[in-house]
Amino acid sequence: MDDDRAAHVPDGQVDHEAENDMMVLERSTDAGWRRAVMHALRDPLIILDADGAVIEFNRAFTEMFGYELSDGPYNPPFPWWPTENEDPDALAAIQGLHDEGLNRRDFDSEVVLYTQDRRQIWVHTSGASVDLPYSHLTARIRVLRDITRDHQAQERRAAAARVSADFGGTDDLATLLGVAEHGFELLFDGGSTIQLDLDDRYLFSAGQTLTMDDLHADVAVGLAGSPSADTVSYRPGILLVPQTSTIGARAWVHFPRPRRISTEEMIAADLLAQAFGLAVDRVIERQRSADKQANLEAAINSHRLVGQAVGILVERHRILPSQAFDRLKQASQNRNLKLHDVASRVIETGAEPEDA
Repeated sequence: MDDDRAAHVPDGQVDHEAENDMMVLERSTDAGWRRAVMHALRDPLIILDADGAVIEFNRAFTEMFGYELSDGPYNPPFPWWPTENEDPDALAAIQGLHDEGLNRRDFDSEVVLYTQDRRQIWVHTSGASVDLPYSHLTARIRVLRDITRDHQAQERRAAAARVSADFGGTDDLATLLGVAEHGFELLFDGGSTIQLDLDDRYLFSAGQTLTMDDLHADVAVGLAGSPSADTVSYRPGILLVPQTSTIGARAWVHFPRPRRISTEEMIAADLLAQAFGLAVDRVIERQRSADKQANLEAAINSHRLVGQAVGILVERHRILPSQAFDRLKQASQNRNLKLHDVASRVIETGAEPEDA
């Protein structure tokens, strides 16, 4: 307080103007302190008030999710949460975690959040409630760490284990081809083409039997290539070369756009190739005990039926081919019917796999 103003304040009374000046200074110091700490961190960090609204977030948060603090205010449900249309269950879960976190001193969880262009990012979020200096406000601090790759790796390992198990339980070529096509597509996010060299070369893709003339040039090049350990270059697809004792086998998964292939994907590809090779050997050996050519033609026809049934379900329910195939496979197992029998009934009757 300056001397002139102090002289006009009666003894025993509070100088409210000076007190307000001090509070403004403290709040300014408080905000400056927060920003200095936040922007020194590489991980995204967000500060919420006691009601759960955003006070601040740092540049790392903006860089990861695309949102600017100046575009606020931000109140729950936040735009980086899943929407009701995208995933109602995930939205309800994250709202519950948010509300729970407001009533706890410590917080630790894993959630999926969305960037401004609606790309999913899995994050590990941790934090605590702290009393901010000067302002005497309690704030909720959340530090986010991108674990998308870790989460994808876990999902890929689990999916690879499921597909490998399906290979082990398959006893006919049509089912094996269907499981392989949809398993490869699920794991590597691309369209798959399988090549089997028996007495002749056979090519299978999307439930259809192809010739070399039917193949896109990039797919033909991919099938004729060699596996690569390159994790740096952008590549159009990934090649799987199963080791078989009975025939030649290859599978090419063509990506929607060139991208890098992770070490985890390569490991999964090797495991699946090995499991597929063992399954091919087992199935072909069974067929050799009878008329191989007749069995092969029947298998090709069965594979075509499965592809047609998958197409019907995709068109009818607007679902992914892998989801349609899973429904056919599940109905086959539940009803103790061959996969091609279920597919044939779906085509002939128009009924759902569970009822056909």
